[in-house]
Amino acid sequence: MRDLTFTDGPMFQHLMGNEEICKGVVERVLGLKVTEVENIVTEQSIEPRLGSHGVRLDAMMAADGRTYDVEVQTYQQGRLARRLRYYQASLDVTALGKGRDYDLLPETYVAFICTGDFLGTKLPISTLDICCREALDFDCRHGFRWVILDASRWREVAAGPLRDLLAFVDTGRAPGNDELIDLIESEMAEANANARWKESMMPFLTVEDDARIQARISYEDGRSKGLAEGRSEGLAEGRSEGEAAMAALMERLFAEGRTVDAQRAAVDADVRTRLLKEYGL
Repeated sequence: MRDLTFTDGPMFQHLMGNEEICKGVVERVLGLKVTEVENIVTEQSIEPRLGSHGVRLDAMMAADGRTYDVEVQTYQQGRLARRLRYYQASLDVTALGKGRDYDLLPETYVAFICTGDFLGTKLPISTLDICCREALDFDCRHGFRWVILDASRWREVAAGPLRDLLAFVDTGRAPGNDELIDLIESEMAEANANARWKESMMPFLTVEDDARIQARISYEDGRSKGLAEGRSEGLAEGRSEGEAAMAALMERLFAEGRTVDAQRAAVDADVRTRLLKEYGL
């Protein structure tokens, strides 16, 4: 049984349940100082209204009158900006009771720590905000901010705590001495050493996550072998197309509840080929 890593959902949620770690990650990711933590909830499910599409938050922290939601994203899943929009809407709907004034909405920060450029900006840090195109210096005081981090581009970030965190997410190591990373590593080692806990958490490494991971590995291996004689740029292009096709296939399968087919596609090349053809991918 493999050890769970920082970006595995169960491990990330376990770590963020530690106030010191959660506070430290939020401060680094958002560049804000957190003083008084009121509450931390991990793996929080939100369904804005009966029958609507629900969301499952990795880690949500209330502190200093603000709400922070921190997510880990390890694969492309539709349009990330649209997902952020829905997360924000879900948080707002649940935060404001019937008849309460809009001014009572808390400041909200939604941050995604990604293992790749899932937004498409080719930047290590992308901050999305509302602005007035005709007056860019106008502050409409809407009270929310979205931050997307691409950990694979950690080398492009100035030396400091955020760079250390992103490097750890990407490589499993920090460039230098870092107390927060040391604490994270200690907590991870302790959790992974607990065989009973790890075994109980494996089912929560969702079928979707596991299938996508296996699918990516299987497809990359096959693509690499099949194009070993090709030009390097052709290989890179083929791999990129393959990843996009597999991501689209997995998204379609899970959206339709075909989890068994997704699991089979992750490890069986024939099933994978058949399903890709079925969906025209």
